[in-house]
Amino acid sequence: MLYSVFDWEKSLIMRMDINELAARIAAFNIRENSCLETAKCFAIMARTELARKTKLYNGSGCNLRKGSDICTKPGHCLEFGIPNIYTPYDKMPQSIRQATEETKNKIITFGGKPIKPYFHLRCGGTTENSENVLGNKITYLRKVYCSYCADIEDEEKDKYFTLEELEQLLNIKIVKPKDEYSSFNGIFEKIEVDEDGRIRSVKIGGKNFKGTEIADKLYLNSTRFNYMPVKFLITCIGKGHGLGLCYSGSEEMAKAGMKYEEILNYYYTGIDIEEMRRPDRPLNGQIVVLDAASGRGDKNESKSMTGFAEGPVNLSIVLELKELLKENGAVVYLTRETEHNVILSKRVELTNEKKPDFFISIGQNTFQNDTASGTEIYHYREDKAGKKLSEYIMEEVTKELNCNDRGVREAEFYLLREVRCSATFIELLYITNPVDEGKLKSPLMHKKAARAIYRAVIRYYGE
Repeated sequence: MLYSVFDWEKSLIMRMDINELAARIAAFNIRENSCLETAKCFAIMARTELARKTKLYNGSGCNLRKGSDICTKPGHCLEFGIPNIYTPYDKMPQSIRQATEETKNKIITFGGKPIKPYFHLRCGGTTENSENVLGNKITYLRKVYCSYCADIEDEEKDKYFTLEELEQLLNIKIVKPKDEYSSFNGIFEKIEVDEDGRIRSVKIGGKNFKGTEIADKLYLNSTRFNYMPVKFLITCIGKGHGLGLCYSGSEEMAKAGMKYEEILNYYYTGIDIEEMRRPDRPLNGQIVVLDAASGRGDKNESKSMTGFAEGPVNLSIVLELKELLKENGAVVYLTRETEHNVILSKRVELTNEKKPDFFISIGQNTFQNDTASGTEIYHYREDKAGKKLSEYIMEEVTKELNCNDRGVREAEFYLLREVRCSATFIELLYITNPVDEGKLKSPLMHKKAARAIYRAVIRYYGE
């Protein structure tokens, strides 16, 4: 798969294989002598981050340069950092190229969607829960205990700060104590002061001294003295935010003979490692819930003047559509698979359990007389994806069924409002219109309607 990279400095667009780009990003983030299994982890993580940007996974690409998947502007598209995209690929470390080839097209997913593959240098014993860093809970970013990096010595773990530096960096004012004596455990303790503010005795470093002894030994002007730290040593354990994969821990796990699958599954909770979707199968891995409205027993089921009911028609179309979507790689669920009705709240519950990319509901319309004819399609307000797919469906359906386009509209329908994904509700023809009823009675029309909706879905994901 070719990936579009916009060079911010040169104002050029580069076309690069996504696996090659993943290798460059991996090499940018790990040491050249890293273990092969660690390199595999980072190749997969980089490819996962790239996959999140593509339309295949509902990504929007780079919003600074239309038509580009990412750009090289620092801090804009890639939090992993921007590698040198002009270095000849064969000049890159052999271990990185091998790791990328042996994990070709693999990405990390949770619930069928690419994760945000956070990582850090060393956790120091435990990784972090996402809510403690990002403020919101992410299921795959759960704290895990990491003994693998416990004995590693961090570089630059000690930082020294004067009082003035602390005041400046923290934007605070530290008030120097006057006639107050603070105890510092293990340093200054058990301080006795007379009524004039002279120190009678003090315990320093576990040893008791008279005030006069301290004045003599430290060559102080008098025993009326105070003290305050002017420089602080702050020592850290670990390096980074602690989310996701611990690079140091992954290295130790790799040295112990563990494979990249074990490492990734250890640091990311409940994930899958799977093949990235292919552009020639744009629905590969997409989760779709299909809803056939009004089964038997629904008192609101639409019926024609002759008593012809919509329930069996909707189910027939949905079953046809399911097979078409599955053939192109989609994961498809139905809110009902039999003629019997499923109440609205249950249909919403079933949908939200599956966490789909799209919810498509199919029903028929009615009117008090038989003049109204054609198709109407609804989406929820501010649902841009739902609106776009609805427009494509309308184009395909009206062309395939030779019916009136009665518009794509916003609606506050219960189903559209309550499902937690992009959604479209298709009122396919008027069952109360004799011409439309004739079409709805035809099994061939069911196949045509299903194929028209399928083509619209393919258009949406294949753009």
